[in-house]
Amino acid sequence: MDIAKIIAKKLAGSLSSQEQRYLDQWLKESEENKSLYFRLQKASNLKEIHTIKDIDDNKQWQQVQKRVKKIRFKRRQASRFKSVLKYAAICIGLIGLGYGYHYFNFFDNEAAKTTDAITLKLENGEIRTISSESQQNIVDSRGRVLGRQIGNQIDYSDHPKSTKLVYNTLTVPYGKRFSVILSDSTIVHLNAGSSLKYPVNFIEHRKRQVFLIGEGYFDVAKDSAHPFIVTNGTMDVRVLGTKFNISAYPEDRDINTVLVEGSVSLYNSQDDYDPKNANVLEPGHKAAWDKFHEKIEVEQVDTNIYTGWVNGKLVLKEMSFKNIVPKLERHYKVTIDNNYETLNKEVFTATFDVETIEEALQLFSEETPFDYKFEGNAIIINELNIN
Repeated sequence: MDIAKIIAKKLAGSLSSQEQRYLDQWLKESEENKSLYFRLQKASNLKEIHTIKDIDDNKQWQQVQKRVKKIRFKRRQASRFKSVLKYAAICIGLIGLGYGYHYFNFFDNEAAKTTDAITLKLENGEIRTISSESQQNIVDSRGRVLGRQIGNQIDYSDHPKSTKLVYNTLTVPYGKRFSVILSDSTIVHLNAGSSLKYPVNFIEHRKRQVFLIGEGYFDVAKDSAHPFIVTNGTMDVRVLGTKFNISAYPEDRDINTVLVEGSVSLYNSQDDYDPKNANVLEPGHKAAWDKFHEKIEVEQVDTNIYTGWVNGKLVLKEMSFKNIVPKLERHYKVTIDNNYETLNKEVFTATFDVETIEEALQLFSEETPFDYKFEGNAIIINELNIN
């Protein structure tokens, strides 16, 4: 049975007795399961829930079910929780739970895995493909120039201003990176598998707010009169002018904010900003925001580990292979199915720059021998058979 579908039916009040028993058993398995369920239950009261029939009739829901089944990792307890989170993200999008991600959906993240195209979504819903090798003006439906693209960057800073708040959404697929200069000259570097929704022009006397899924490095232009806010799920990061990195991929439990210079304030997206209650981060520190328990942990770090991707580097320090896998998938645009449980617990420190994915795997296997094979862009890892 699909636990996310059962949760959706439970919230809609249409659960059978057999499904209720399955749900009860799932809730007993872990505190994480309970936490996720109660957060969804609490949030579902915010808005009217669609019936499960609405979901079943939705062709996109059926397509996503097939996709998730194909990429579900085997033999991992964590994989089941991961797949539940993906389903939960769909439920949230369908029933309107108000987490601040109504402008994005799960399919953007899936498309980032399967396509090679960088895309730009305009305010009228039109989606344009962006080639990193081209130069072009970005124009709206009326032919007005909004920005200029040159190679791996779009620049909105030198074009006519508007009094209307109009958004563009930039989506970067796995295996690629892209940058955007916003109308206030703030520079945002987007890592692989990321989306940024931002105003074409920031409006006078209003806060500067953008919405991030994935990972972005922000070099924010100083403007004391207009705070700059990055909304990423359940957490907001508020600054006036600074440099920092945010990693907020949907499949990750934590939202990590690393401050390079300046200062930032972190607080719950559903709360009004209160400087007395916000968490202030100091340079050289990382704040890990637990999305499900809404807890934050701060520690001092080497910021280069978290910002090396801006220059094309994949930097890993004392990280378990289990946590390395999604980083390899995004960096190299592959999928990895690891059937060797012992390998998941092994800890590695490494930096990859010009190395191919095969060269990276060979380096890992020198430390902990394992077998692997390629099936297109899919990599299957097994325990080494020494017989």
